[in-house]
Amino acid sequence: MPDRSKPLQQARHDVKVGSGRVVASLLGGMTLVVGSLLGFAWRFVDGVATSVSTHPARELTQVSSPIISARHFPQTLSDDVRINSVRRRLVGVANALPESSCLSVNVEGKLLVDVNPTVSLVPASNMKLVVAYAALKTLGADYTFNTSARATLDGSTVLGDLFIVGGGDPLLVTADYPSREFFPTFNQTRIEDLVDAIASRGITTITGSVVGDESRYDTERYSPNLGLGIRGTEVGPLGALMVSDGTLATSPIKPDQPALAAATEITRLLNERGIAVGGPPKIGAAAADVGEIASVVSQPLRNVIAEMLTNSDNNTAELLLKEIGFSANQSGTRESGIAAVNSVLVADGLTIDGFVMADGSGLDRTNRVTCRLLMEILGSDNGFGDIGNGLSVLGKVGTLRDVLMDSPAAGRMYAKTGTLTDVKTLSGFTRYTDTLAAHFTLPLNGKGVSNQGVYRPIWAALASALASVSDTPSAAQIAP
Repeated sequence: MPDRSKPLQQARHDVKVGSGRVVASLLGGMTLVVGSLLGFAWRFVDGVATSVSTHPARELTQVSSPIISARHFPQTLSDDVRINSVRRRLVGVANALPESSCLSVNVEGKLLVDVNPTVSLVPASNMKLVVAYAALKTLGADYTFNTSARATLDGSTVLGDLFIVGGGDPLLVTADYPSREFFPTFNQTRIEDLVDAIASRGITTITGSVVGDESRYDTERYSPNLGLGIRGTEVGPLGALMVSDGTLATSPIKPDQPALAAATEITRLLNERGIAVGGPPKIGAAAADVGEIASVVSQPLRNVIAEMLTNSDNNTAELLLKEIGFSANQSGTRESGIAAVNSVLVADGLTIDGFVMADGSGLDRTNRVTCRLLMEILGSDNGFGDIGNGLSVLGKVGTLRDVLMDSPAAGRMYAKTGTLTDVKTLSGFTRYTDTLAAHFTLPLNGKGVSNQGVYRPIWAALASALASVSDTPSAAQIAP
């Protein structure tokens, strides 16, 4: 009897690829004596060469079509080699998830894992990803914030009050303020630049007061659901004119009225430049006929968003939400901003089922997002756009600077963190070439998940799995 198992044995050794030494066989059109079809099996072994185990060879009648090497399908095989090992690692991550959680990972358009994608969860600061997306869509990446000085001049004298009109710039700070922060503000606008521009007009005297004008937005200082322990420490008080997050260089106590604090700081800076101010700092609105004498302009919105995402800047997120509302609906309120954000998501065809927005920072525990929505937002950026470039970097920069510093993903994972009691979130990208990045989202909800001993092993396993994504072997390396 002829040995008809030889074609099968030969096919087992057709393909050996790269360091993975992939062995595969593809058999076509073989009719079994017993009437069953002998299929094909793929097996992938990382790091060592090995043969593929198959069912025992059976006596074949005839081969109705020739045996085809898997190398004639190089792109398919390349994708399988590169991605299947990552998928296997991610299964372990998915199995370790707390019940009230979701996990989605996408590599080159392939959804490798998608656990609870439509479950509505508390996002914490991952809400800032939604704000960033809506701000870029509504305002544009080159949008800037203008803070102006308005007054009536008579030679070197300001007759009456000097109005400082806030334009919602969330990164307007004094030069020394970043040195006082745990996560220093960057891409900032220096209020000293505005004061210097005023002084350059030759002004020596202001007969009235420095007046802070915050009329661009409403005077809701905090999202109404926030507890007293969060107000003033983690966010706010908010206003269209804020300098150094509403703090004073001369006092550890943050005033309740940010525009008054700004007027106080500017009065101090004017005095330091030899300009006499006749009255105390005040709050008010400039009349329409009072002309602009100086201004300072922020960096482009993409840079403001980078600071918000990298440092998880709550004030920036809340002010951006109000600016979105002002631009879309001519109303600088939280509610107007939320309405505008929802309109943007709907217009762009994103999934809003399960999405509830109560604020911009994510501090409000009534916020809800789904993995599906976050993945759609991340997928629109691909890891190298204004959102991807603005994220903190594992083991290097921002809120992830001291996290998993020895991970193989350190320096390659760009992500947004989020933390509340019993909430821990991580969403972003892992870059594996200069143009390719996997994107993922991992919101964890549940008792104790914000404890490092619970979430950190899950983060570490996810980072390790994503660090194994590679662009090799390529189809060109596999093709015959």
